Amino acid sequence: MPRRARRNDSKRKARASEAINHLSSIIQAPEDNDDESVKSAARDILRIGKRHGIRPDPSTSRLICRGCSSALIPGRTARTRVRSGTVTVTCSNCGRITRRSTTTNRGD
Repeated sequence: MPRRARRNDSKRKARASEAINHLSSIIQAPEDNDDESVKSAARDILRIGKRHGIRPDPSTSRLICRGCSSALIPGRTARTRVRSGTVTVTCSNCGRITRRSTTTNRGD
C-alpha cells in the first residue's frame, strides 16, 4: 500500500465512524425523525460499514433488518415477541425473522 493511502486510511475510518455514530442516533430516536430519514439512515449505516469496514455497535445493529435494509422500529415496522427466553423480531416490510436468546452463557 502506498504511503499516501496509509496516511489517509485512519482519517477515512475516523470519518466513517463519526458518520455511523450520527446515523445511529437517528435510528435510536425514531420518534424525533420522520420515517424516510430513519429508513435511509439504516441503509446508509450498512453501506458505510461495508465500504469502510466499520461496524455499528450491537444495540444499533439489532435495529436494522438485514433482509431489506430498513429500520426495525417495534410497533411500526417490526413485531417483537418474547417467549421461552427467546426474543423474536419480525420485519413487517420483508417478513424476515430474527431470533435472539435473552439468557447469557457465562460459563459458570
